[in-house]
Amino acid sequence: MPNNCSLIVGALVAMSLATPGIAQDNQLGADTYRVACAVCHGSSGQGDGEFASVLTVRPPDLTRLSARNDGVFPYLKVFQTIDGRASVKAHGTAIMPIWGDTFTREIGQAAGPFGSELLVRARIVALVDYVESLQR
Repeated sequence: MPNNCSLIVGALVAMSLATPGIAQDNQLGADTYRVACAVCHGSSGQGDGEFASVLTVRPPDLTRLSARNDGVFPYLKVFQTIDGRASVKAHGTAIMPIWGDTFTREIGQAAGPFGSELLVRARIVALVDYVESLQR
């Protein structure tokens, strides 16, 4: 049980990264972005990653999400896009990987079903916060 508690506390700490003042110190989000996103979206988030030129659909410039949304960062839409697990099957396959599934497999069930889902969501929150910090 102590292991589960420490995992949940860790998830809650990671979720606290959602505050703008901490976003620049968001190492979890920065590391996850570097590993999961930069190859397509580029290290600066401008859609110029190593794989961008070979993809059928060019990755969007993530630094302009707020600008394309009347100056408001579309937090929930970005979260849902990254998670990818709630897509409507009738709309076809997702363009980008379903990171919610990937993070779920990586985390496993060490914290139980609810604790593990909390850890997955905390990781996505950290990643979304990092993307929000890239806005111009």
